[in-house]
Amino acid sequence: MNKLLIGLFFLLALAQAGCKKDGFAYKMYEPTADDVDSIYLSATDKMMIADGQATLNFIVEAYRTVHLPSGKDTLEFIDYRKLPAGSLRIIEERSGNEVGLKYSTTTIPFDTVKFHAEIGGTKSPTKPVALRAKPADPAKLYVDVIFHVWELNTTHPTYDVSSYQPVQYAQLVEAIRYMNSVINNKVGNSPNGATANIEFRLATKNQAGQTLPDPGINKIIYSDNVKVNPLALTFNVADFIAFINANKATTIWSPKQYLNVQVIPSGANNSMGVAYPAKQLPLLPGQQSILGVTATALNEDDFITDYANACVGLPRTMLFPGIERKIEIFRFVGTFYGLYTPSLSTARLYSDFCYDTRKFDGQDKRNSYSFAAKVGLDSEKYIADNAMDDSRYPTLLNSITADQVTRMRAVMTRCPGRMNSKNQ
Repeated sequence: MNKLLIGLFFLLALAQAGCKKDGFAYKMYEPTADDVDSIYLSATDKMMIADGQATLNFIVEAYRTVHLPSGKDTLEFIDYRKLPAGSLRIIEERSGNEVGLKYSTTTIPFDTVKFHAEIGGTKSPTKPVALRAKPADPAKLYVDVIFHVWELNTTHPTYDVSSYQPVQYAQLVEAIRYMNSVINNKVGNSPNGATANIEFRLATKNQAGQTLPDPGINKIIYSDNVKVNPLALTFNVADFIAFINANKATTIWSPKQYLNVQVIPSGANNSMGVAYPAKQLPLLPGQQSILGVTATALNEDDFITDYANACVGLPRTMLFPGIERKIEIFRFVGTFYGLYTPSLSTARLYSDFCYDTRKFDGQDKRNSYSFAAKVGLDSEKYIADNAMDDSRYPTLLNSITADQVTRMRAVMTRCPGRMNSKNQ
């Protein structure tokens, strides 16, 4: 055995001695500024509020032309961040100032600012952005919220003490806190973000005027009694809706006094069955009709008190977002107040009745639901950040726009069944 090991050792030594290093000095390609011959610049929006908070976060892509053996040319991406510092310059053309990768302003020296990017001797096409004045803060409104939290009876056969997670009061407090921060423009810096000046707050009293032990929560214990079909093996959203409508006196508190949020055992991928506003009060002088709300109400009581028309349907999973995720419920609340997801729809003006929201086409192959980066309907790239975006996919969910604020407040004060705001 020792002789065999010694023989193998010498064979290995001879093999290594016969190997010589390749004399060619390999080197990875390192781009230079002069290699760049095409630049894409997105200002990320077509307009911006001049309030010092709204910000354009430019998206820049650099490319070089590569000649293929076939005789055709192709563009190869270059990471401009690997170029020497100062290689990239973004210029505001009207003032001639270099602005960097972000731009905000508190003044309106021009109705439109124009930007281009430069690397070496190459410039991108110019991108214009219209400036708009900061909207005046609207009058403060308050909304009392009652969460009807549906909890499975501990005696039910499917209840598992090791896995079932009851909703904690602290989760509701955090849901309200973060929603207020988002809609009042305290989180994001969206180019057209604005404050709704609305404070949602946990209701302190029930319908009878009695103080609630825990503000804002009405816990409902359910079992097979809620099933439409008693023989069904599982619960579904329709079961809870039917039960709510059959027991409105206790499951829907006065819609003129409360925002009723039904926390239903469901995932965010299910339709929650909530209707958009159907009627608006007759217009007063100076008011504009709320787009998409086609019927006229007789008075403030002209609405149907049922789940679809008087409640927010909130999937229970939204209160359990996972580690380091925010509890983000506004998309469901916003729907109740007439807001739509800002994505392509041919059924509505501007897709969501709001001109200043950025939208994308989910069928466009350039868009992926795996990333927050989107290609808008104008073919310009941006990072999704609207609080009405579909929360199942990557998005910042940290702002609403000035037009969304206007629409939401109009519904809240002029659409019966949704008119639950107070002045104090």
